[in-house]
Amino acid sequence: MAPRLTSDLLPAGDKLRVTPSHSGGPSPRQFRNVLVDGDIELTVEGVWRPSGTTAEQAASKELTFESRSTDGGRFALSNDKAFTVVDCANTDYKAGKYSFEVTVSHPDGDVGGKMQRFLAAFSESYARKLPCRR
Repeated sequence: MAPRLTSDLLPAGDKLRVTPSHSGGPSPRQFRNVLVDGDIELTVEGVWRPSGTTAEQAASKELTFESRSTDGGRFALSNDKAFTVVDCANTDYKAGKYSFEVTVSHPDGDVGGKMQRFLAAFSESYARKLPCRR
């Protein structure tokens, strides 16, 4: 994760660390936790989704009900979370989309625009690494 993308979302600190992890199962989830001085301050989660899934639907599936759609539906934002989906067909996971969720642990004011900018860049970059049928 590029520091310039996360600096607006993270508190000041002395030590920054990113820890990737994943869950198993028929539809694995990918996680990235960003820790500042040992505390999780930002989390990014990736999930395989069926074709046609929208950012709003991804937010609803993750029990985020008070979100607002932005950028023509490309993003769904709440006070501390942002969602987007990218096209990514993968028959192993019976998926046509891959959703990204970013959560800020301690948002300072309205961070919706900051989360959206981060998620736009992160999802575009990370999607190139996904095993999609192109």
